[in-house]
Amino acid sequence: MQKIISFASCLSLAAILLSSCQSQKMKSNSCFLLAGTYTANNSSDGIYVYDFNEDSGTLKLVSQTEKVANPSYLAFSKDYQHLYAVNENLEDSIPGMVSAFDFNRQNGKLTFLNSVPSNGSAPCFVTVDASGKNVLEANYNGGNFSIFKTDSVGKLLPAVQIISQTGKSVNKYRQTQPHVHSTFLSPDEKYVFVCDLGNDTLYQYPFDANSPKPVDVDGAKKYKVPDGHGPRHIVFSPDKKNLYLLNELDGKLMVFKMENDSLQYLQTVVSTDVPDTVLHDKSSAAIRISTNGKFLYTSNRGNASDITIFSVNYDGTLKEVGHQPTDEIPRDINIDPSGKFLLVASKAKNNIKVYAIDQQAGTLTYTGHSVDLPTPVAVLFASKK
Repeated sequence: MQKIISFASCLSLAAILLSSCQSQKMKSNSCFLLAGTYTANNSSDGIYVYDFNEDSGTLKLVSQTEKVANPSYLAFSKDYQHLYAVNENLEDSIPGMVSAFDFNRQNGKLTFLNSVPSNGSAPCFVTVDASGKNVLEANYNGGNFSIFKTDSVGKLLPAVQIISQTGKSVNKYRQTQPHVHSTFLSPDEKYVFVCDLGNDTLYQYPFDANSPKPVDVDGAKKYKVPDGHGPRHIVFSPDKKNLYLLNELDGKLMVFKMENDSLQYLQTVVSTDVPDTVLHDKSSAAIRISTNGKFLYTSNRGNASDITIFSVNYDGTLKEVGHQPTDEIPRDINIDPSGKFLLVASKAKNNIKVYAIDQQAGTLTYTGHSVDLPTPVAVLFASKK
């Protein structure tokens, strides 16, 4: 009898373990996806937060802000506790702003903290250093960028630096003045790289997070790109050895090697060769690199409306793999933390679509999953852990 009971107990234990294993298998991994939008002349409330399933690629709306004006670019603090957004005015007469939010990683809700002037019109980019104490923001029409300190709860303090650029380039429609388009920190945060579309220059400024004025203006290095290129955004390789510069106006992608704290030019490839718009603008927009560093992706608006796929060679140079057609005006793209999916925000078609990444070839396949929302222009992921 004792043996029978023992055998039955073993069967019961095995059933429990099997059930537990099945439960673990069924449990899905997920993160948050945040979408910034334009709110002028539409029904958008600003920032939308979705639960993103990293196994299936599905999206579910969990929260949204109320009446946040034109949050066209977003950046998280390293611990995901605070989100910063530019409030991009669409008219020069309306002051640009930068806003701070508290982010609840349990339920995905955003709580407004405060806003401060951006000190320039059409703010279009924002980033945060690893300490969370410095927020850098670019003013496109203002032709300058600002650096803000944050207080103990993440609120923005008035700007400690406002740095203006000078010069213009050859495109009479788009380069009549400086247009600061982005402020990227290097992986080691020793430098801030500033793309100026208006004067065809990439700037490299020494950066000291602990300084009252973190950006060393006098120590800047300048990398002039060919006339009419229009520098927009950059991305660094995961191994930190290479920098990739996407030029908006002529659709060219430039490859640089980081060597002795300076950039050494390696290569130029084509993001899009589709004919220009009437403003002589191919409108390349976003650039991302896969989590394993094997593939690089750029989005092209203008007359192309596609994603260009590149494989990354051992020396950091690029080889084109192909193009993935998308909905009109793919303003922003991003790769989820799992590295399985690339998401595309179509400003014109009011949606975000999910594409599966072939891990061997880098090619993209539409999963059939998408969400509709007004004029999405920025996509950003946040961990739940």
